[in-house]
Amino acid sequence: MDSKYLKTAMILVFVSILLVTAIFVTVLISVNKASFLKPQAQPATCRQEQAIALTEQFIKNTSTYAFDGIENSIKKLKVESADGGKTWQLTYPFKCKHSGYGDRSDQVLAQVVTEHSVLVTIQDCRIVSAICDKTYDLLTGRQTN
Repeated sequence: MDSKYLKTAMILVFVSILLVTAIFVTVLISVNKASFLKPQAQPATCRQEQAIALTEQFIKNTSTYAFDGIENSIKKLKVESADGGKTWQLTYPFKCKHSGYGDRSDQVLAQVVTEHSVLVTIQDCRIVSAICDKTYDLLTGRQTN
């Protein structure tokens, strides 16, 4: 066989393999479109234990508590779900060694034990709201209205 024909045959085989692969991938994607293109949905409900654990871990990691929170002062006060676990509202008080919110390391602070109360709202096992003392948003680190 002539080398010219051999090169042409090799190119045709290569192009054929690419074409078959492209068709296969296209079919595979169209058949499984939902699993390829959409992220896996989180569970529609969240068990009470999950909501409690999520809330307590969240509070411990906020800048307000991490800055000067008094260890073991986070206490569960109220846990409610009106829709079977899709949405939870949890109220947790905790204490800090100083007044104010967030990381206050650049401020002059009086040593005064301050009690805070956080209302956490969880939807689909995700914290969607965390308001401290009805005035400070712990998710954004900003004062509310």
